[in-house]
Amino acid sequence: MPRAFWKRFAREHWDQGPTVFPGMFPRHFPSPSEIFEALLNVGMRYRQGESMLPVRFYVESEATAEGPPEVLAAVALSRYLPLPEDGDVDGYARRMERLLQGRRFGLVLSSTESHHWSHWLQMRSFLSGFHGALGVPLGGADSALFLGNYRHTPFGVHKDDLHVFYFVIQGRRRMSFWPLEALSSRPEVAPHADPGLKDRPHGVVPRDAEDERQMMAQARVLEAGAGDFMYWPSSYWHRSEPSKGLTIAASLGLGFRAPMFLDRAPEQPWPGSLRHGELPQDRDWKLPASVRAALARQGRGPGLRATRDTLTEGWARFLSNGALDGPPPEARGLVPLTLEDTVVASPARPIVTVPLDEARLVVAANGYSRTLRSTPGARRRLHALVEALNSGRPQVVGALEESFFQRLPPRAFPRAGVRTLLDEMARWRAVWRHVPARRR
Repeated sequence: MPRAFWKRFAREHWDQGPTVFPGMFPRHFPSPSEIFEALLNVGMRYRQGESMLPVRFYVESEATAEGPPEVLAAVALSRYLPLPEDGDVDGYARRMERLLQGRRFGLVLSSTESHHWSHWLQMRSFLSGFHGALGVPLGGADSALFLGNYRHTPFGVHKDDLHVFYFVIQGRRRMSFWPLEALSSRPEVAPHADPGLKDRPHGVVPRDAEDERQMMAQARVLEAGAGDFMYWPSSYWHRSEPSKGLTIAASLGLGFRAPMFLDRAPEQPWPGSLRHGELPQDRDWKLPASVRAALARQGRGPGLRATRDTLTEGWARFLSNGALDGPPPEARGLVPLTLEDTVVASPARPIVTVPLDEARLVVAANGYSRTLRSTPGARRRLHALVEALNSGRPQVVGALEESFFQRLPPRAFPRAGVRTLLDEMARWRAVWRHVPARRR
């Protein structure tokens, strides 16, 4: 997104109310085929035994005179997740229509950025523009996928603790919105309607059809199609409304709370946001001063030091990931690097090093990290290795290894350590094999 868009967004729309931005992504952001690939990966992993994946499947019953349709959540998901033989999202939807005998359905996948590399890149790129205009919210950013022909949001009228960008990928989406005060006097909301409700999640349950009719009379309805996106602040209640056919959308929610990895950290003032320039960007990057100050308040006893080290590594992962909640999916099936291989990294997504003490160094990239033990001499070589990779120029593995160990005492660092680290970075997608373009 151009900088001019973000300047206007910050001035006219941020935290003001729901808005539609039409035609911003005419080629889709992301594409239906990428969504299908992500869901195929989730389905494969689920069927292989990863039952704790953040995916949910809902089936709607028919509406009645007493109120909206009931929604049932499936527990065993194997037959409800995409299969390769579905071919694409439309083929998957046709199979669900047959399986469910025409009942409407919805599939929700959280942390979508961790299930498809291109989706992670797209969300990180979009988020970078936001950071440049409005700073870096430290509650993280998480992408969720919504796919189905359901009439209403499976979890009903609700509000989040997040500001939401909502990208329509296929079909059309109608959304109803209510400002915070419009529903704050309802009996299920009133006991919780203090000033902090603006930034807390909560839900509303219509008592009957008449109650829902009265609620809808107060709603503002917006509609978006493929290539459009919506924005709404954390203070707004919302619910999707019926639309024809299959709809696919992805949301990106931004929170201004403490990062998720601090949930079990000792309570203390952590920074609420950072400047865009405090994210990893150049060779001299360090953890931001406000983060270092908060870490220093952890104390210096053995147990407290271990906690501080764990939190330091958490911050390195989080900030190297562009303040996204989830890292990209690891690259699988890679062949170990050889001395003859050439690797390259992206200067736009730099690898970072953060010292824990004189003997340990954290190396982090794209939300992954590894803590290495090293002598002062080996640490200088590690910094030089990362600097060479962050230049964006192709690097021959053998030359990197030779430069690293030149005149370094034999016990200063394991001989296999450089290639082990490079192989790990390749799994993190921080480096990849470079194949020169063929000359015609």
